[in-house]
Amino acid sequence: MAGRARRDAVRKKLNEKLNQDRQEKARQGPSSRPPRVCYASLVHRQRFHLAHRPLCALTLLLTLVAAAQQAPSGQKIIKDPAEYNAYMAALNTQDATARAEALESFAQQYPRSVVLIDALQQEMAAWQTAGDSAQVGKVAKRLLAVDSGNVRVLGIVVALDRMSAEKGDAAALNEMCIDATGGMRAVPMWRKPANMTDADFASLSKLMNDIFIGAEGYCAVEEKNYSQARDWLTRAIQIDPANVQDLYQLAIADLETTPADANGFWYCARAIHLAQTAAMPQNASGMVSYCKAKYTSYHGADDGWDAMVAGTAAQDKLPRDFARDIQPAPNAPASPQK
Repeated sequence: MAGRARRDAVRKKLNEKLNQDRQEKARQGPSSRPPRVCYASLVHRQRFHLAHRPLCALTLLLTLVAAAQQAPSGQKIIKDPAEYNAYMAALNTQDATARAEALESFAQQYPRSVVLIDALQQEMAAWQTAGDSAQVGKVAKRLLAVDSGNVRVLGIVVALDRMSAEKGDAAALNEMCIDATGGMRAVPMWRKPANMTDADFASLSKLMNDIFIGAEGYCAVEEKNYSQARDWLTRAIQIDPANVQDLYQLAIADLETTPADANGFWYCARAIHLAQTAAMPQNASGMVSYCKAKYTSYHGADDGWDAMVAGTAAQDKLPRDFARDIQPAPNAPASPQK
C-alpha cells in the first residue's frame, strides 16, 4: 500500500498535465501527422542496423542496451596498470558470457574505477548478447545505483519489469509503476549527450516516452482504472502504432469498460495481426482467446471476426466509425458514442 500511495502522489501531477494536453489537442482539432513505425525499429535501422520486428518489447530492450553500450561518457584514463590490463582483458574477451563474467569480476575488484559505469554498460550488453535478460536487469539496477540519472538504463529496468509483471510478478509490477512515473518526469529534463546527433536524440527520447507512458497505462489497467489507462495507452499508440503490448492493453481497457467500447475489438485485431506477423503464435493465441470471447459475447456470434482481423493488415490506425459497424447482441449495451 505504501508503494501505491507514493506512486499515486507523483502520478497526480502527471495526470493534470495529461488532462491539459488532451484539452489542447481538442482545441487544435484532428492531427494530420502521418502514422509512425515502432521507434525501436526506427532506431535499429538508422543507427544499430538491426531488423524491424513488430513485436516491440524485446526490440525496445535491444535498442536500449545498444544505446547504453554506445554512450561513452568522455575520455577516461586508468592510471593503475593492473586495473587497465584487467579492464582491457575483460573487454576483449570474445565469448559473450565469459566477457560479462569478466566485466563483473572487474567491477567487483575495482568498485571505484573511473570506468566503472562503462564496465557495467559493457557487461549489460554482453549479457544481452548472451540472451540472459535476468542478468541484464540485475546489472541495469546496479547501474542505476551508481548513475541514478541514466534515463536509458531506467528504460531498460522498466521494460524488463513490465515483461516480468505480465507473467504475474507483483513486485516487478509495483517497481515498474514507480519507475515509469519517475521516467516520465525525467525525459523532458534529459539533456542530449555530447556524442549523440539531434536526430538520434529525438528518436531515443520518443522511445523513452513510449516505454514509460505505455508502462503507466499498463499500471492503470492492472489497477482497473480503465479511463486513465485509455488516456495513457492512446498516447503510447500515437508514439508507436505497432507496439503489440500497448495495442492489446488498450483493447483490454476498452473492452473492460462498462459499457464496453467496441473500438477495443480493432485494437485486439491489430495486436493479433502484428503478433502473427512476427511469428509469435503463443502471444497471438492468448490474445485470440480473450478477444474472440469478448467479441462473441458482445456481438452474439463470432461471424465477422476473421475478416476483421485480416482487415487490420492494411490499417495502421483505428478507422472512423469502426464501432458502429459491429452490431451488439440484443441484450448487450451499445458501445458509447464518441
